Amino acid sequence: MNAMLLQRQAMDKHGMVVTMDVKGKILSANEKCSELSGFAEHEIVGKYITAFDITNISNSDISAIFSALALGNIWQGEVHSLRKTGEPWFVFATVVPVVKKAPLVDHLIVIATDISQQKRLEKSLSEGRAFYRSITDSIGEGVYAVNAEGKTQFLNPAASRLLGWTLEELQDRRFHDTVHYQKGDGTLLKREQCPVNLTIRDGKSYTSYEDFFTDKRGRLFPISIVAVPLLNNEGKPDGHVGVFNDISSQKAIEHKLQKAYDEAQSANKAKTDFLATMSHEIRTPMNAIIGLTHLALETQDNDQRQQYLEKVQKSSNALLELMNSILDFSKVEANKIDILDEPFTLTKTIDKLAQVFQVKAQQKQLQLLFDIRCSTKIRCSGDSEKIYQVLLNLLSNAIKFTETGHVLLKIDKRGNELGFSVSDTGMGISDTGKTKLFNAFEQADASISRKFGGTGLGLAICKRLVELMGGELTIESKVNEGTNFAFSLPICIEDTEPSDSLLPVSIPSEVLCIQTHKSVEQGCQILCQTLQRFNIHCLIADPNENLLPKQADFSIVFLPVDESSWKSFLRHVQFGEYHELNCNVLISPFSKEEVQKRIGTSLSKNIRIIELPFTEGELISALSPLHASTNKKTSEGLESKKWRTKRLLNKRVLVVDDDLISVEISQQILKDLGVNVVTAMTGELALALCKSNTFDAILLDCHLPGITGYDIAETLTHKEGCYTPIIALSADETNEASEKALSAGMCHHLVKPATADEIVHTIDIHIHAGYMEITPPSETDAFIASLLSFYDTYSQRSVMSNLLNIFHEPTHTSQLLTELLADAQKIGATTLERCLHRFMEAKQRPDTINAKHISDISFELDATLRLIAHTIDKSDVGNECNENSDVDNASLRSSLKEVKQALEAYDARALELITALAARHFGLGHSHTLNQLKKLASIYDFEGALVVAQSLIDEINNDRTE
Repeated sequence: MNAMLLQRQAMDKHGMVVTMDVKGKILSANEKCSELSGFAEHEIVGKYITAFDITNISNSDISAIFSALALGNIWQGEVHSLRKTGEPWFVFATVVPVVKKAPLVDHLIVIATDISQQKRLEKSLSEGRAFYRSITDSIGEGVYAVNAEGKTQFLNPAASRLLGWTLEELQDRRFHDTVHYQKGDGTLLKREQCPVNLTIRDGKSYTSYEDFFTDKRGRLFPISIVAVPLLNNEGKPDGHVGVFNDISSQKAIEHKLQKAYDEAQSANKAKTDFLATMSHEIRTPMNAIIGLTHLALETQDNDQRQQYLEKVQKSSNALLELMNSILDFSKVEANKIDILDEPFTLTKTIDKLAQVFQVKAQQKQLQLLFDIRCSTKIRCSGDSEKIYQVLLNLLSNAIKFTETGHVLLKIDKRGNELGFSVSDTGMGISDTGKTKLFNAFEQADASISRKFGGTGLGLAICKRLVELMGGELTIESKVNEGTNFAFSLPICIEDTEPSDSLLPVSIPSEVLCIQTHKSVEQGCQILCQTLQRFNIHCLIADPNENLLPKQADFSIVFLPVDESSWKSFLRHVQFGEYHELNCNVLISPFSKEEVQKRIGTSLSKNIRIIELPFTEGELISALSPLHASTNKKTSEGLESKKWRTKRLLNKRVLVVDDDLISVEISQQILKDLGVNVVTAMTGELALALCKSNTFDAILLDCHLPGITGYDIAETLTHKEGCYTPIIALSADETNEASEKALSAGMCHHLVKPATADEIVHTIDIHIHAGYMEITPPSETDAFIASLLSFYDTYSQRSVMSNLLNIFHEPTHTSQLLTELLADAQKIGATTLERCLHRFMEAKQRPDTINAKHISDISFELDATLRLIAHTIDKSDVGNECNENSDVDNASLRSSLKEVKQALEAYDARALELITALAARHFGLGHSHTLNQLKKLASIYDFEGALVVAQSLIDEINNDRTE
């Protein structure tokens, strides 16, 4: 009994003991219960358990607990209550049912331990954690913590925001493997190589601005980071805490600053390079232009003047291409040169080089020879313009430094490579000169610059360009013997050369080549090799060493510069020794005019003269008198002058340019087509003219002094609502310049100096940008019928779907493209034809096809269809007298009133009425205003259209009263 009493006393001291019945009525309570609750025993006994004002268990939950206890189940849990004084107190209670007679529970014993102090400590710790969390949460930088295993233990909100991960998602992951596993270049950063882990392992802090994190979406971004080790009781690292921030914006600013600095440095150097290169490279075509212009002004022979001017035009085009090339050259030193990978053949490159250097070689009486030992039609892929630039420079130097003898361009095929070499019989280069030959701004000898000009920049650029294209420029030279530059490029995309099956049937099968002097021996051999590639047997005969054959079906005479050889040849001709040899072609280093002067009437007037260097095309034409170019423009074509004039007759175009010569050129080009041209040389005058006049198109120079072309376009299109097509003219060929022009409201961007065809075609398609119903004329000729057939075939919606299918299946040979090309050639749609040719070339390399090819074809086809519509509408204009040429103003006024009513009512039928009205009056009085009215209505600017309609009605009324 005493033992039980002691046990009871010990329990009373340790915890609260309460007995109650199964309904919760308190039967007894020990002293500890009174102590904890603040209630005296007599205030507790007899009351129900709910009297303790339990705060963490609801009454419904208490009822459920008692139901479980009544069934004999034990319950344990925390009980939170309030003392009599209102202070909170907490116990951990165990309620045990007491069963005297199974299965009924007789009463319940509650044994509870005071946990109030523990709860107060927990609250204090929770408040401390909340305080420190509020600090980390308020920090704008990301904060994370990892344990010794590298697993994430903590992330503040900023870290979650920057990384895209929550703490719950990262808790089972290693922080490094999830976030810090990549270097800046995207390569793997192993955990054992991680600079953060390595530094923390040594117990040191880590600071860096060069690390990268990867967020949940996979975005790699630069960070600044400070990581501090967490130490255990032994002072050893047991994880670390890191503070980091996304510094992408700072890095971008640093990059921009560095880029700006580099660009400033590069621009400074590029300016010097550009000026130096201009001096060095422009001379050849410029000399040709100056010389030929002088000759054209001096000669009284119109045919000869025409020939001179044709060559001036060729050299001018070459000079333009050269200037474009020089602009590219200025980028070489800054490593900004773009090497293209596009399909091409050698034909165009060789022909251009022949045109540029032919006159220059003639002036120095040099033999300029092109030894092409492969088909010029062989399919290549690379940057043809850069190859042309390199050869242009090498040939220019060779001719410049050669006084007598020859300059030779040789091209041969070596597997998938093409070998290029330029050799001469000039002054040569010493071994010392070779060492500095490819250095920018240096020449082999200082005296060279004084004698020949130039800066020494050309060869340095050539070397870099060749290297960028995958080759190496080499040199072999001996003083007073000559020099040879050579390089090879891996640009062939087919192993076999294309056959020359398309050669004219009238071409001879055998040719006699007469070598009149030892100096033309190499030229004769090259001629013979070229003919053999065409399967033409060639026999070389030297009349100075052997007797000539008695007769030949076809002969080519190769003459040198040497005067004695000419005299000897002409003497033999006079004696009849060449009579049976059928001398059909004569080749020499002189111009055609000079050769004609020398031979006089000694030979047939039908003899064909070829100037060096001879090319494949010239040889084929000379060998076959029946051979005619298949690319001549038809005089009846859609883009011929005849139909351009009919479409553009009496159109009004404003030409705005501050350069008088440019204005005169544009003015004359357009006047020749019957266009009424108004000119302005300032932006202020242009704006004033636009306010007081109506124009069909505006040709606008972008870089005017004062008010620029961009400002004018923005004012007219954005502020004054002008819908006249504005065509930009700019010397800036960059994409940025084009985008700037379009955003300013211009509809097209032409690069100066634009050709006459480019200017006219652009104006033509934009003046005739609107669609119109086609009404076939009562009588149609074959050409108009072909236009109608083309329109009916290609205005179908299915055509565009088929074009898109070609884009998705680039290797598929399209019947549509073949037919479209043939039909475009038939109607003379030359711009569409050229576009299709470019696409056909790209199809040889499917990987080069892109959406722009399809976009270009779509645009040109659409423009062609619109030109056809307007051409058919004009087909009867001028053929017969139009009895109704005076517009029935009363009818027009009546129709306009109906249009006005529809516009005022915002009736969509207004567009239909205006379209019909514009079609009826197309090309007649007020057609321009009606077209402007149609454009406004087509974009549902009914208010603007209403203003134009009322203005036209007033104008007609004024005409009636005058």
